[in-house]
Amino acid sequence: MSAAAGPEPLRLSLTGSALPFQLSSVRSRVATWAEGLGAPPEMVDDLVLATHEALANVADHAYSDRADLDGQTGSAFLDAELTTDGEIVVMVRDEGRWRTPTADPGWRGRGLLIIRGLSDDVEIRHGESGTTVQMRWQLHKTADSVKQQEHGTG
Repeated sequence: MSAAAGPEPLRLSLTGSALPFQLSSVRSRVATWAEGLGAPPEMVDDLVLATHEALANVADHAYSDRADLDGQTGSAFLDAELTTDGEIVVMVRDEGRWRTPTADPGWRGRGLLIIRGLSDDVEIRHGESGTTVQMRWQLHKTADSVKQQEHGTG
């Protein structure tokens, strides 16, 4: 990623069992950061909710089978920046183990679906060192890109 001039990138390291209790303050920090970029209110809401869902997935799933953590949550890392191309990139990563989503998640398990619906682009990478969810939004969309996105062609 190549950062653009403007607000400093947002970099957060959230650790241990306190992670679920830090999500409220993270939502506020992400909103303030995105507003500082000049993002419209709807995009700020999308950024905040998608980021929250990615971090909630870390808290709920990434470390659930790690015996060495004794049922506690491991670390989550958040990196957000505006690229020189005017694209907001938010990455949430963990050092846990990927769990394939179930075919029928019941009344929960919709986080990745929500993230995909709120973001312009999502890339999920998982391996031995953990999982990274990279979400992208174009800060200043052209009329053509909005039309394409509304019609599912972009």
